[in-house]
Amino acid sequence: MAERADSSLPMLDVHAPHELLHTWKSFFIHIATIVIGLLIAIGLEQAVEAIHWHKQVRTARDVLRNELLEANRFYEFRVAVNECVAQRLAQLNDIVESAAEHANLEPVGDLSLHIGHLLTDNVWQSERAAQTLVHFPAAERESYGTIYGQQVDIRNWVNEELDVWAGIRVLQGYPGRLSPSDITLIRQNIQVARTLNYLIVLNAVAQLSRAPALGLPKVDARPDEVRETCAPLKRTIPSLPYTTY
Repeated sequence: MAERADSSLPMLDVHAPHELLHTWKSFFIHIATIVIGLLIAIGLEQAVEAIHWHKQVRTARDVLRNELLEANRFYEFRVAVNECVAQRLAQLNDIVESAAEHANLEPVGDLSLHIGHLLTDNVWQSERAAQTLVHFPAAERESYGTIYGQQVDIRNWVNEELDVWAGIRVLQGYPGRLSPSDITLIRQNIQVARTLNYLIVLNAVAQLSRAPALGLPKVDARPDEVRETCAPLKRTIPSLPYTTY
């Protein structure tokens, strides 16, 4: 006879582990922890980047201000010598017209005229290439862009003006020696020089009026440069030094 199983043996108590009851809760907590960690990391990264660009903008602003102050000194110079340049051109025009009538004229000395230093935008171009300008406040960036944009035209006019004055220097020496074609060329160059001087001075005034928006202080033209440009026209030809052989 088969022996009956002992009913007194303990039964196994099988049930779902306690941890399984909280599986979704633990999952969401884990995900939330990861998300919060990522947000903190991104926030710290952005904070570090913001500090970096704040320093870059501050440095760029300083060097841009220095570059524009030098440009403003040029503008102040051109405004200061405006009448001197206009009078010089009028005087040269009178000499040319007298030469055209074969009048007996004094010689014309050196016609090299200081009309200012060339404008530069090296800092502006460098900061633009470095993407620093995009971190400036929009209004400030627009003000810089307007000033530097106009500066391109002024620089082109100054370069053209230098070429025109090189043509005017044909008048140096004895005006009686000039041919009709020389006289025609000098007349044309004088008229172009007048137009360029007007455009440069007009826009120099406009550029100076934009400076306060960027907090740029007023600068003065260098007195020695003004005196040099406004000096009377030389009417003697420098004698060549003797050479001993």
